[in-house]
Amino acid sequence: MKGLQWHQQRIILLVLLIVIDVTIAFIPGGGNTQKALLTTSYNVNQSIRKSTNTFVLATAIASQGDLEITGGPETKPFNPGPMVTFGSSGLKLNIYGAYYGFVSIGLGFAWYAGLVICQLGRFLTRSKVDKMLRVPVSISHIWGYAVMKLTGNFPKISGRENLEGLFKNEDGSKRGAMFVANHCSWMDIPFVVLAMGWRNYKMVAKKELLKVPILSKSISVGGHITIDRSNRASQLATFKKGISWLEQGACLVTFPEGTRSKTGRMGPFKKGAFKMAQRVKSPIIPLSIKYAHLINPPDTVFPWRPGQSIPIEIIIGKPIETEGKSDDELVEQVVAEMVNNLPDCQKPLVGTPISS
Repeated sequence: MKGLQWHQQRIILLVLLIVIDVTIAFIPGGGNTQKALLTTSYNVNQSIRKSTNTFVLATAIASQGDLEITGGPETKPFNPGPMVTFGSSGLKLNIYGAYYGFVSIGLGFAWYAGLVICQLGRFLTRSKVDKMLRVPVSISHIWGYAVMKLTGNFPKISGRENLEGLFKNEDGSKRGAMFVANHCSWMDIPFVVLAMGWRNYKMVAKKELLKVPILSKSISVGGHITIDRSNRASQLATFKKGISWLEQGACLVTFPEGTRSKTGRMGPFKKGAFKMAQRVKSPIIPLSIKYAHLINPPDTVFPWRPGQSIPIEIIIGKPIETEGKSDDELVEQVVAEMVNNLPDCQKPLVGTPISS
């Protein structure tokens, strides 16, 4: 629908919202009819072995057309149906995306109200209640859980057994940990939170997210950490806050690539991504998010199909202890664990550096 005037786009969007019930077919049960986005037909049978500063693939990359891949959702065509394209941004919205936006924004008002109540409560008690800011984090978790369930996006989660007994020190006190994941869609945040379970966590997020309505309130009220990578003072403040939360037994969540992948393939990690965990000897838990880029491509306003139609899967890798390891050793181990659990279409290309 490129080239439509704005008033025409608004009319179409209203029509999409009116027929929102049609999207019931997209929720589990009807979602089986959805087809995965065709994104690649190469890079198969790849395995990764450790190198000093570069991903090295043990097998050659087949050029497009040389080899046919079968079995993966990335190889199957997907028809998103009628689409609205918004102005110069080029962002697209289909019927399912309109439904997702309706649900997430509608529940977002309740989410925001809950956060305001938490903020008022802390003001009245002079921050003497809920010092770990667990309540606002739980409210955010409830919002994410409800949205994922109502829109058919609750992911399959594997590897929970790797978390058993990890969050207690020998003296019985709480032990913090750092969860890290690959990043290829806006859906990654709720996916990671669902994989963690009902734990108190603090996101390490770029400062630009403070411009996003409701999410900015969640970040500030929940004690999450924002960073301005162009500002040395901000980086130092982030480092200190992260260490403080880990020492108190909270978990940190970060996407070490620093930005979303445009293709779904994992990119290089930012240097120093794990220094907070190293300082307090907290373990790092690698999370591999499979196929999120197929439900929420970078040019869509909201997801254009439900994750359970693929399905989306999050694999919780084996925890990696940080004590006694150099930066390079730690990054290599985390990367190897994450990549090992990703499908071929999301593994890094030959020559991709481990860190940048």
